[in-house]
Amino acid sequence: MQEPISRTGGAVMKMMTGWVWMMTLVLGVLIPATWAAEPVKINSLQTYPEAYKMKVIQVEGTVSGYHMDHFIGNNTKLEKCIQNFIVDDGTGTIQASYAALCNMGPVMLQEGDQVTVEGHYLGTLDVKAVRKH
Repeated sequence: MQEPISRTGGAVMKMMTGWVWMMTLVLGVLIPATWAAEPVKINSLQTYPEAYKMKVIQVEGTVSGYHMDHFIGNNTKLEKCIQNFIVDDGTGTIQASYAALCNMGPVMLQEGDQVTVEGHYLGTLDVKAVRKH
């Protein structure tokens, strides 16, 4: 015997409502995390360091003092690239460090690059993402 359409439709509707609710919850958690970076001028970081400590911030500027350390991890044997550099936005400078697996295609920087960097402020910038302009 077949179920009446209204009973089947109700089950499908409940399933769809549950799915929509779950997607809304997931997006509600993920979207703020991707928009969490607060654009900041470097002189503001230097003037009010406690206001930004451990926050995810975004800084735009020019790369200088670039140096890359390249090594193989002792335990993982993966190639690691740590790029250390200074970002100058015209209001001040900040030391930044960007660590990534070399073979995973990290953005490779060089002197004079115009960049937007995003990361945790710890007195220096622990970079999580870099975008060249």
